[in-house]
This record gives sequence, C-alpha cells and structure tokens, in this order.
Amino acid sequence: MPHASACDGHGVHQRTRSSPESDMPNDPHQDVDRSPPFDLALSRESPTVKRRQVLGAVVAAGALWTARLASGQGLAGQRMEMMGGAMSGMSGMGAQSMTTPSVAPFNRALPIPAQRHGQLEADGSLAYALRMAPGRAELLAGVQTPTWGYNGAYLGPALRVPQGKPVRITLHNDLNQATTTHWHGAHVPGRMDGGPQSLIAPGQSRDDTFTLHQPGATLWYHPHPDGRTGAHVYAGLAGLLLLDDGVDTSLGLPHTWGVDDIPVVLQDRRIAADGTLQYMTSMADRMGMKGNRFLVNGCEQPYVQVPAQWVRLRVLNGSNARVYNLALAESRSFQMIASDAGLLAHPVEMRSLLLAPGERAELLLDLRRLQGRSLILRSDSGTVVPGLSSMPMDADVFDREGFDLLQLRVTAPTANPGRLPAKLATVPELPSQAPLRRFSLQGMRAMMAGGMGGMMNGMMGRQAGSGNTGPGGMSLGVGMQHLFSINHQFMNMAVINQRVRLGSTEIWEVSNDAEMAHPFHAHGTSFQILSRNGMAPPDHERGWKDVVFVRRNETVRLAARFDQPADLAHPFMYHCHILEHEDNGMMGQFTVA
Repeated sequence: MPHASACDGHGVHQRTRSSPESDMPNDPHQDVDRSPPFDLALSRESPTVKRRQVLGAVVAAGALWTARLASGQGLAGQRMEMMGGAMSGMSGMGAQSMTTPSVAPFNRALPIPAQRHGQLEADGSLAYALRMAPGRAELLAGVQTPTWGYNGAYLGPALRVPQGKPVRITLHNDLNQATTTHWHGAHVPGRMDGGPQSLIAPGQSRDDTFTLHQPGATLWYHPHPDGRTGAHVYAGLAGLLLLDDGVDTSLGLPHTWGVDDIPVVLQDRRIAADGTLQYMTSMADRMGMKGNRFLVNGCEQPYVQVPAQWVRLRVLNGSNARVYNLALAESRSFQMIASDAGLLAHPVEMRSLLLAPGERAELLLDLRRLQGRSLILRSDSGTVVPGLSSMPMDADVFDREGFDLLQLRVTAPTANPGRLPAKLATVPELPSQAPLRRFSLQGMRAMMAGGMGGMMNGMMGRQAGSGNTGPGGMSLGVGMQHLFSINHQFMNMAVINQRVRLGSTEIWEVSNDAEMAHPFHAHGTSFQILSRNGMAPPDHERGWKDVVFVRRNETVRLAARFDQPADLAHPFMYHCHILEHEDNGMMGQFTVA
C-alpha cells in the first residue's frame, strides 16, 4: 500500500423523459429546438415554495434519512449521533456546522505532481500507465489518512500529452470496487471518454487510446461511476492532463514545471480526529460536500518557493462542491491567460476570479519586484458565494468569510524568465446562428413543488450501494436519488436524453430554475459562451470552456461543435459538476452520430 509522507504527494431504450409514456421519436433532430417538452415559461408559473417550507421539508426528510441510516437501510455503520449533524445543518446558518480548525498554515512545502511524458512505442504512439489503489497520505501535518490515488497514495501524476500524438493509457484497478477514469475536457470518442458505462472491475485493466487535436490546455482526469463519482473523487482520485501544442513555449510563457509553472489543485476535505475522511455525514451534504480543511495538491495550506519573475499558476477547482473566489492578499492584480480548454486571445487583468467545481484557469503573477516577500493566494468567498443561493444553508462559515490557500515565497529570479505577451492565441468564433437546444436546471425546489410526498420519494429513492467501503472505512455517501434534475429528467443509464448529429454546430441554452448556482459540464467537446442573460460574457470567459457556472435565474447560451462520435453503448454526459448533484439525478446522456 503506497504511503505519502509530509505532503507527498446492450441496447439502450430511448425516451425523452424517465416516465414510460413519453417515448423519444426516431427523428434524429427532434431535440433541436423543434420539440417543446419543457417550456421554461411553464416552470416559472409553478407555485413558489417559500424558503421556510423548503427548510422545514428538508428537516423532516433529514430526520427520516438519519433514522433510516441507523436502521441499516442507508449508509452502513452510521450512528444516531448523525441526527445532530443533520439537524444543525438545517438551521439556516451553514450546511455542516463546521468550525475553523486550529492549524498553523504554510509550514509544509507544496507537493508538485510528477510529470509523465509517456513511453514511445514501436508504432509511434506514447504509452502511459495509471494504477488506482489504496494508500495513506499526510493531508494534514502529522496525520495519516487512508486514501485512494493514481500511482501513489493521493491524486495522480500530471500526464503530458503532445497535440496530434496517438496515446495509449492503461488503467488498472486495484481498488475494492469498480470505477472509471474520465478524461475531463478531452475531445475523444464516447467509448474512450471514461463515462459511467466504462467501468473497470477490481483487479482488471482497460486501455484507452486516442489522439487529441484540440488546442493546448490544462485538462484533468477523475472517476465517473454513476452514483459514486463524488465519493471516488473525494477519496483522492484525480490528476492533471496537460495537452501541449507548443504555443505557450513559443510565446515565452513560463513553462518550467514546479519552478515558474505551478500546478494548483484546490480541494476541501472533512477529516476525523483519527485521520479518516468523512464523506456525506449529514443530510445537508447532499446539497454539495464541503470540508473545513483546505488542500492544495493534497497538502493543507502549504507554501511554495517561486522566482521573482512572471509565474504561472495552473489552477483546478478539484473540490466536490465548493466555489472559490480566488484573490491575492492586498488586492494585488493578476493576469488570466487561459480558461478550461485553452489560451485566451489576450491576457485579462483581474483582482478576483470565481472558480466553480471542475473549472480551470491559468494565471500569471508579476513577481519581478517582490524578491524576499511573500504573497497569499486565498478565497475571498464572503463577497460573492453566499449570494449564489437563495437558501442560507447552502453557505457555510467559510463561504461567508473566506480562507487562505497557498503562500508564495518569492526568491531570486532564474536565468530564463518567462514573459507576458500582449497577444496569446487565435480563438476562432463559432457561429452564433445554429440549431438551438434547450436545457433547464432544477433543484430541491422543483422536487418540493410536488409536496411532502415528492420530497420523501426523492430523498428515499434508489441508492448507490452505500456502505463504508471507501478508504479506511469512509462512507460512499448516498447516490442515485431524485434530488436534482435537468429538463425535469433524472439520470438513468437506460435512457438517451439527447441526440446530436456528428460534425454539427449547435447552440445550447442553459437556464437555471434552481435555488442555487450550478456548474454545467458537457463531455466530448469544448464550447464558447455567447451570452449571459442576453449580454456578452466578460473578457475572461471568451475562450474555450467545458464548464460554465450558471447562476440562479440566469440563462447562458453556448456554441459547440460536435466532432467526436458517441454511440448508444457509450454516450457522452452533460451534468452539474457539483458531484453530489451529478450523483443524485442531475445528469443526462447524449449520442453524437
């Protein structure tokens, strides 16, 4: 078992709805703006549920859920003490009743994930190998935590993949349960996407082969099993996939790994006194799992030494549910140069950046006059995050205040510093006139519109195996329940929700009818944000994306081209990237053919 010390790091029945009465027609274009199955205006005319009714219903459901756990019908081994956690989480003053831990920050060095460039094969392809296995990691100083990781105890190596080069990645599962590995942001066929249909059984292996022709970008990989994605990622399974096209080096951008090109994987975790990971230990965690310990590359609040020159941070919000409002102490500015799926057209000066789960951003910091000083990267959450939801319990104490993440200690410059170019990349504009496909996002409010019966049916629906079979007995939480939906449809692996024509360009309109903001992610493609509530997006959102953060009562239009095939056996997913929402209904499937 790997240890980490001191921060080391097949037929598919097709329907438009999950009800048996609404079969999907055979017309492959029926979904494209000609079908009105869910009129957004109708959903807005439904009776409004008052906040106190919402909270009261959740409290009642929480009591039943906790009792069910104690009787062995839910999460195996949970105790009745959870009643207090479930109830206190419903008080309207935060989802987890967490307090700020007593910790001396910035005492341990930031772990830098090892790079893997692949082994050149006789056929000219590059071969990589990833092994998913249990281990123990020192996420908190002096505390050993049972975890899962790729090629180590926690997280995984950074896979460097050249643009246009065929690759073969061998995935081996040494865990005690089946899982998958999804290549988030990669333009690959559905059968290589690593979605929930691509399970790897314990002791088994799988080869994924593909060639990436998209722009250079900071992508990532993580598990994607239906109903268990949140638990498997929380246990430690995630890593960076760095697609290289040579543009960044030709521009003179910082690119020395671990020196002036720093990976920053942000996560939050809840960890018991004995070091075990605590996952979904209260009813409120279904709104999104948040922790009170803040990790960067698997280490709590570390420091990193960086040279007094332009320094590049590749930031991934790898948290299950937490939103970060990234800022530098003293309101120092930084330059954003890339979003999820590639470089922007030009740098954008910013003083804060809201980053939702699954989103990435590349930031350049000007440290040329700061030798001998230190800076703090933090989340100024209180100014933005509480307003993302109409339900007070969705925000915890850290969302309402803020917290430090990483200290940067500025040392002497290197001999070959990078630079900030005025122009970065050419971002071709996708047509804004194309077939329109509509999506609406629903949350707990829609479920409660059906009354207490609908609330209880959603809370007590299907369960994803449950049990405390995660690392060190970590709970796998609860999944496959009907809590959150897209187009009033809940995830069903036997249902294809949308069908897209291969080679087509479409406009996807995503409207958020829920009580909170949701990060919307689509597999197999990248998109461009055309508008937010009819207005042009800000400059930093005018590049390639694969996750868009949609606020409540907001409508976002996206343009995407679909050049990768996905058949009935291996469709692509679209879903909320709050993993507990994805695991509990907020996901759909689409084919591209």
